[in-house]
Amino acid sequence: MSWPVIKFSEAISRSGLFSDGDWVESKDQDPEGDVRLIQLADIGVGEFIDKSNRFMTSKRADELKCSYLKAGDILVARMPDPIGRACIFPEDMGRCVTVVDICIVRPDSERIDNRWLMHLINSERFRNQIDRHVTGTTRQRISRGNLAGLEIPLPPLPEQKRIAAILDKADAIRRKRQQAIQLADDFLRAVFLDMFGDPVTNPKGWDVVELSTLVDPRDKLNYGVVQPGENEEDGVPLVRSGDLSDVTPDVNQLRRVSASIDSKHRKSRLKGNEILIACVGTIGRVGWVSEAMIGWNIARAVTRIPIREGVNREYVYRYLQNPVVQGYFERETRAVAQPTLNVGLIAKTPVALPPHELQIAFLDSYKAIQSYKSRLLNDLDVQEKLAGSLSQKAFSGQL
Repeated sequence: MSWPVIKFSEAISRSGLFSDGDWVESKDQDPEGDVRLIQLADIGVGEFIDKSNRFMTSKRADELKCSYLKAGDILVARMPDPIGRACIFPEDMGRCVTVVDICIVRPDSERIDNRWLMHLINSERFRNQIDRHVTGTTRQRISRGNLAGLEIPLPPLPEQKRIAAILDKADAIRRKRQQAIQLADDFLRAVFLDMFGDPVTNPKGWDVVELSTLVDPRDKLNYGVVQPGENEEDGVPLVRSGDLSDVTPDVNQLRRVSASIDSKHRKSRLKGNEILIACVGTIGRVGWVSEAMIGWNIARAVTRIPIREGVNREYVYRYLQNPVVQGYFERETRAVAQPTLNVGLIAKTPVALPPHELQIAFLDSYKAIQSYKSRLLNDLDVQEKLAGSLSQKAFSGQL
């Protein structure tokens, strides 16, 4: 099916709106104000997240000649992540304006269905156009001028509504899967707190020790290679923060360091019976060192924790993965050039040590919940692939 193609800006009627948000500085804001200032953090892919908490007074908004949002407006984030993500501004939000890095799109309702246009903006097809017009190096963005010139197909309005209804249903199913995954995490947190309590306040009165006391006395916590140099095809595999998980990373996908660099960082070579924690980037992510990884090395962004004999390593590993302890890492993270969880803070992580049988009971519960969550993640992956396929067909006239 062939549809006419128009420029994005042509989807807006004279009575519509296609503009950037407003330049609102910190001095213009007022926490007691009656006008909500919508931020980039509020804009999800097809979802208004409602996360921010910034306000200004009506008086100041009028002085700045701000554009007030209307229910049904499409909000397009001109900055990552990802660039160009869009959502519909919901009803019952009161008086709201938005920041300059969000584009307000109020299309011609006689020709354009707003939900159809939102789905189109979030589609891979349109995202590829956006990527070709991104500007900036340190802070990439799409300008409204570049957005205006992008091309969109224009099916008849009834067809737009039909497509939007199908994609809305697919999106609703995907969101239910995401909500179920979040509920699984919430349940795991509840099980943890019910069994052990908060390790910081320790309401159950368990023995609570610092993580450093569980370390092999012949070894110590340390981070890895500071400057890995060039990737060496026949070098030593290097585990980085993004490689951390429950399973052995694919060695063919790992970066490798030269033998000379590896020899300078012998203390961070993996020996087995260790736990790894990301201290930069994906802070708090925990990794399991398998026998296959013995002899590998770790990157600067990873801390190695050699667990001593007699300690239930799997219990400590799952304990550190729990959302309650992950929250501790988040609170303790210090910000310099970027958030960093240093070795000293990791060493002081409080670990509750209940009786062995309770540790085993926790592991049994953890495995059951994680098994259920794995099934949900597989379902979500299938659903996201289906949604992507539907979107591709929808905007090429094949749905």
